[in-house]
Amino acid sequence: MSEQPAGMSRRALLTVSFGGAAMASAAGIAWLRNAPGGHRSDVGAAGPSPSGSRSSQPHPRGSRPPGSAPPPLWTYDGPELVDVAPVAVSSTLLVLKGYDGLIGLDTRTGKPLWTAGGFEPDGSPVPTGDGLLADVAYTVGAAAPRAVDPAAKGRVRWTLEPAAGLRFAQDALLASDGGALYLTASQGSPLDDDYAALLLAYDLKDRRELWRTTAGHIPSEAPAAVLPGDRLLYCDGDALTSLDRRTGERQWTRALQGTGNGRPAVAGPRAYVAGGGITAVALDDGTVAWHHAPRDRTYSDPVIADGVLYATGSAAGVLALDARTGGTLWESGPAIPLGTQCAPVVHGGVLHAPTAGGRPCVAAFDLRTRKAVWSYRVPGAGTGAAAGIRLAARGSVLFVQNGNTVTALPLG
Repeated sequence: MSEQPAGMSRRALLTVSFGGAAMASAAGIAWLRNAPGGHRSDVGAAGPSPSGSRSSQPHPRGSRPPGSAPPPLWTYDGPELVDVAPVAVSSTLLVLKGYDGLIGLDTRTGKPLWTAGGFEPDGSPVPTGDGLLADVAYTVGAAAPRAVDPAAKGRVRWTLEPAAGLRFAQDALLASDGGALYLTASQGSPLDDDYAALLLAYDLKDRRELWRTTAGHIPSEAPAAVLPGDRLLYCDGDALTSLDRRTGERQWTRALQGTGNGRPAVAGPRAYVAGGGITAVALDDGTVAWHHAPRDRTYSDPVIADGVLYATGSAAGVLALDARTGGTLWESGPAIPLGTQCAPVVHGGVLHAPTAGGRPCVAAFDLRTRKAVWSYRVPGAGTGAAAGIRLAARGSVLFVQNGNTVTALPLG
């Protein structure tokens, strides 16, 4: 592995914005006007600064009218961003993925601090747990995982060159726990009999392979993984698999109903996955505890809070299920259709989610009253719908990426 200064890439690569107040999407403009205390105002139109970022003057806290969205802390407009969620590395640093490289922003001001080029355009950066941030870089003739130091202006700390016959995909990185990096790879051609889809673990200190195992099947899409306890739990759309992350030993694989199942959410003894339905799976043996599957509905990745599973969809709006039984507690309904491209963010009893269709907005729902409390029209040049919105949160700040713009909104 090599250490080298980071530079701008020759190719395209990586992923936030904030600005005005509540405005409904074209598909559901009436819901905001009819909501209690409904209020609408237009987004401010401050121009971009020479640094590529623009900021709006925050309004004093507590001064906004009932039903209006909180004023943005800042808005960043920059080079073309990749359609993946930003990564809040710390309370002071947010990393975006742009087609020209990784971009480090100051979370307090939205000002760019550094860029690091040479990364593939697909896949999301993964915090390694030891202070670094890994992504897949392009090298001569191959893609290879590479780690940069966000605290050192994106300086490259190491590059993991693939072993002979091993190929890393652009979206190979799954997760990291500070001691090991977990990723996917392949050997051979998909057209050959000796083709193998692999899962691997690499020691972050010694930069050596700890274990490898076959995936058991060819993944239908890029896996999404989490690390509950000593498990590596990953979903590839059709199945949920649990491995012992210390040894790579397969513990179980559970075929899932529906399609497009995404990143698991773990709470207590169960994992929850959503897509064309929502499934609860026992972590100890992979048995299905319950399955929620109304006809012709698709849901976002779920989030669990206080024993309740929340997911969003265009037909359900906000869906709340009892996480233990799978019973439906309530739905906000289709009057406010919500997107499925990312998990909602729950903070202080309020759920935040992108709207579906029409003008790009983020809507906030009071989970106690089960009503929409505000909607914020998200800026973003060249984006006419909400499908491109990605959310990330750190502390009391919500980061909203839409197109090439990132906005920071106060939570709570």
